[in-house]
Amino acid sequence: MRSEIVLFPLQVVMFPYSKMPLHIFEDRYKKMISGVIESGGEFGIVLLFEANLQIIGTSSRVIEVTKRFENGEMDIVTEGTKRFRLYSYDVGNDELYRGKVEYLEDDNQLYDKSEMYKAVENYNILVDLAYKGSIKKISLDDGTWLDGRRSVCYSMAEKCGLSLKEKQQMLEMDTEQDRLDFISTYLENVLPKLKEAERISEIIKSDGYIQ
Repeated sequence: MRSEIVLFPLQVVMFPYSKMPLHIFEDRYKKMISGVIESGGEFGIVLLFEANLQIIGTSSRVIEVTKRFENGEMDIVTEGTKRFRLYSYDVGNDELYRGKVEYLEDDNQLYDKSEMYKAVENYNILVDLAYKGSIKKISLDDGTWLDGRRSVCYSMAEKCGLSLKEKQQMLEMDTEQDRLDFISTYLENVLPKLKEAERISEIIKSDGYIQ
């Protein structure tokens, strides 16, 4: 079943259950976000890449307004909720994008557990090297992962230095096993390079997510 949702094209990839700060400054998006806050509704974050809207995005909600400015600008924190496929969109007289979307169901519990433990082990090594204890490691014994709502792979993807294109590739994958294969290969390739200070700096600057 297709639904209509207002879209926010950005040069970011939002994952379900990820949190991200945004500064809202354009008049059209100040009105859009104000309306979303008042209604308690959601909006869709879609990657704008090389002047094209990507077809898989994530619905999001505002969980906090951290600052309001006199000119109506605001700093907010958003949280991703569900992936969707974008079938069509148009731009209204208010200059806002609205799209026809179909929400996608995910099962985040079907994966090779030994491969997942290895990937998480590599991710935690990366966290030690790049962040020096400033962010939390992942523990698969944490009840956060047990009900299957959150993807472990998306959580690793937030902080491990994937490019926008790579993050979008992961968002477009329909199974946790496919995402796991992708990020396992990435981590195995990047870990040997982490002794390079420049690469560590790039990873830290590229994440943009809130734990």
